[in-house]
Amino acid sequence: MNAKKLLKLLGASAVVFACLNAQAQPQAGGSVPAVQAAAGSSPTAAESKAANKQLVRDVRRAFRGARSQGLRSSNITVRANNGVVTLTGSVPSAEQVDLATNIAKGVPGVQSVTSRVAVRKEFSTRGSN
Repeated sequence: MNAKKLLKLLGASAVVFACLNAQAQPQAGGSVPAVQAAAGSSPTAAESKAANKQLVRDVRRAFRGARSQGLRSSNITVRANNGVVTLTGSVPSAEQVDLATNIAKGVPGVQSVTSRVAVRKEFSTRGSN
């Protein structure tokens, strides 16, 4: 009786092992070379840095184009990292925070925007106490 249970357990284990082994095999379309090609086409550090700089320039250019909409972006710093744009700095109103965020989101290549822009009222008179 114990030998019968042992044979069933071995048979079940062989079936499970065969199923797992079949899942680990590459597809007929050759997915392994596709994965290797994708890994080989990943950008180098210099290419990533250049792409990030270009994305920052594109966002700043979009901000300059939004001056007619009332955006005052001179106190906004733009940083980019692999399509993720971070805005820091200050603007005079909450509407401009939303405007800057929406403009940055509309730039091609931007995947997401993190806004750390604060609202700071400007002083109308300088040098007064």
